[in-house]
Amino acid sequence: MDRKEATRLDRIWMFFAPLFLGLLALDQISKWWAVGNVDMAADTDFGFSLAHNDGIVFGLNLPQWAVYALTLSILALGVYLVLKNKMWEHRLHLVGFALILAGAIGNLIDRIHYGYVVDFIKVYWWPNFNLADVFIVAAVVLLSWDILFHENALDEL
Repeated sequence: MDRKEATRLDRIWMFFAPLFLGLLALDQISKWWAVGNVDMAADTDFGFSLAHNDGIVFGLNLPQWAVYALTLSILALGVYLVLKNKMWEHRLHLVGFALILAGAIGNLIDRIHYGYVVDFIKVYWWPNFNLADVFIVAAVVLLSWDILFHENALDEL
């Protein structure tokens, strides 16, 4: 790797690392707040209501080992695709990757620490969710938008 490319990677890391760590901290602080301040029995249609999610997406249940294996496999595949396709060259891709990584690791930390994911945001009939879930959905929307409207996006995948 030449000096110019190393300097560029340093600048990329200086953008990505604080964004990722800030998002992860925001997720963990919000869950810490929810565990200490939100009532699990709160019956609300819109607001805060604590829930423990033992499953995966929408509370679908899998054995705990399968949840860990699935999460780590998806993260490994994502890292591979980012590195293989040099997706770090686009700031939008870096933001999406930071959002997905912070969300996935935030929920993985919950599984390791509590044995379940802390969900505390309630919006009508939708299952409870947390900021990590919001980050992941935001990343999917952001990256999908880029794929649909950026002329070379499909070639980059």
